[in-house]
Amino acid sequence: MPAWTGLPALAGWLWIADGWMRRRGGVPCLTWHSVSADASWLPWAAETSVRPETLDRQLSQLQRMGCTAMDTAEFIRRRRACLPVPAETVLLHFDDGYLDNWVAAAPILRRHRMRATLFVSLEFAAPDRPAPLTLEDTSWPDFWDGYLSWGEIRALDRDSPDKVFDVQPHGVDHTRVPVGPRAVGRLTRENWKQHAWMQWAAMRGSKHSWYLPEAPPAVPEGTAIPESDAALAAPAFADGQLETRAEYTARVRAELARCRTEFKARLGKAPVLFCWPQNRTSSLARRIAAEEGYLATTAGQGCNRAGEDPAVISRVHVGENTAGFASAWVDAWHFHATVRCFQGNAYWYLVILAAGFSKAVHKRLRARRHRSRQRQEAHRA
Repeated sequence: MPAWTGLPALAGWLWIADGWMRRRGGVPCLTWHSVSADASWLPWAAETSVRPETLDRQLSQLQRMGCTAMDTAEFIRRRRACLPVPAETVLLHFDDGYLDNWVAAAPILRRHRMRATLFVSLEFAAPDRPAPLTLEDTSWPDFWDGYLSWGEIRALDRDSPDKVFDVQPHGVDHTRVPVGPRAVGRLTRENWKQHAWMQWAAMRGSKHSWYLPEAPPAVPEGTAIPESDAALAAPAFADGQLETRAEYTARVRAELARCRTEFKARLGKAPVLFCWPQNRTSSLARRIAAEEGYLATTAGQGCNRAGEDPAVISRVHVGENTAGFASAWVDAWHFHATVRCFQGNAYWYLVILAAGFSKAVHKRLRARRHRSRQRQEAHRA
C-alpha cells in the first residue's frame, strides 16, 4: 500500500494524543511560604522562600497571562454549588504565617490588587508587638525573621477595602510523629534545625522563637532521629506500637476542633478551609475534617477541575532558582510552565522537566565540591 495511506491514521493518533496533552479546565492553586530579602534563619529557605522582587514579577506575570486571582472561599462555594469558574482563574496561598508575609507579601498583593489565603499554625504565633515596617514604608525593613503575632494576623484578616489575606488554619504545631522503630540518624549541632519537628513536638506552648538558640532547645544532641510522617497523616509509633485507629482519630479530631475553637475566639470566625501541614493527610483525616465543619482541605492530587471532589484543593508550590541557579528569565519560563501545565497543557511539562534536571545536576556538583573541600581540609589538618 502507498505510504501516504497511513497519514490519516497518524493524523488521528496525533489528534487523540494532543487532546490528552491539552485537557482544559484546571485551576492552578499556587503556593508560597516565605517572601524575604533574607531568609537565612530558615533551614529550608532554599526550597520555600522567594525574594520580594520574585513574587512581584510572578504576580505581574499572572496578569500578563490573563489570570485572575479568586478568593479560595469563593472558589469552594462555587464548586460546592456546581457553578462555573471563569477561565484563567488562579488561587493564591501562603503557608506557615511568617512575619515576612506582613512585611513583603501583603504590600505586593495589595499593589497588584490580588487576594490570597494565609495559613497559620496556632502555636507559632508570636507575642503581640508594635506593628513592624513593611515595604510600603519609606525606610527599608530591618528584620525579616520570625512569625506573625495574633495582632498582625487579625489586622491582615480584618475586613476592609484593601484586605489581601483570608486567614485559615494550618494546624496547631506543624510537627511530625514517629511511624516506626527505625532510626534514620542522630541530632547534631549542625542538623537539628533540619529536624526541627523533634523540638516542636517536645516544646509546650508557643514555638515562635524555636530557631534562636544555637543548640537544640528541647531535645538534646545525640538523640536518635526516628522515621516519621506528618502528624495528621499517619498513626504515631510510641512505646513499641502504633496508635490504634481510635487513638489516631481522637488525636486528629482534637487538633481540627482546637483550630476552629481558637479561630472563633481570636478572629471571630469559623474557618472553612484546613491546610494539612507538609501537604500530607489521609482519607480518615479528611472525613474527620468534614465532620468538624471544614468545607474543604488541601493536599489533593488533581487539578481542581469541575467533576473533582469539591472538598479537596490541589496545590503546587512555586519558587525561584528553579534550575539550580539564579536566573529571572529561567524562573519566569518555569512559572509560566507551572501555571499552564496545571491548567491542562501538558506540553509545558517539558520545561519543568528540563529545569528539574538542571537543578539535580547543580545540586550534585555542589555536593561534590563540598566533599572535595572537606577532604582538602582534612588533609591539611
